[in-house]
Amino acid sequence: MKTVPFDPSDQRQVDAILKIPAFKPLGGGRLAEVMKMVTIRDYEKREAIINQGEVDQLMFFLMKGKLSVRVDGTEVNVLKEPNTVFGEMGLIDQSPRSASVIVKQPARCLALDISFIERLEGRAKLAVQAFFYKMFYQVLVQRLRETNGRIADMDMQKVIMQHMDLD
Repeated sequence: MKTVPFDPSDQRQVDAILKIPAFKPLGGGRLAEVMKMVTIRDYEKREAIINQGEVDQLMFFLMKGKLSVRVDGTEVNVLKEPNTVFGEMGLIDQSPRSASVIVKQPARCLALDISFIERLEGRAKLAVQAFFYKMFYQVLVQRLRETNGRIADMDMQKVIMQHMDLD
């Protein structure tokens, strides 16, 4: 992994981050504060970004590349859409990582260390927490909808298979 610190004077970096929907609501001052906790990471094929069972305070945004999400070594999802958020679940309840994320094609990710929230106080802390919780809930709702769709598809396949068995 190659790490590149975020440089707020690099307009290309700023523009790339502003393309991530989660950061659009942040104003200049808040965005600058959050970006102090950001690094840009380049990964090669087969590198692990997240290891199942580990605990940390990082969440990630896929900028480019293709990633494999694996649970106990079995691929359960592929991430390839720019701006996809991953690694956020453990941050909500401080539990160990539930999956590993392995690079399938060279990738660039924005890594955000959210431990800085604990150092904030008063309204600033509440505002930043609200921002991240809203983002977490939006991601989780989207994933729940996708999962419901998959379950519905599986149920339909089951009905079709049962119908075929009757013939």
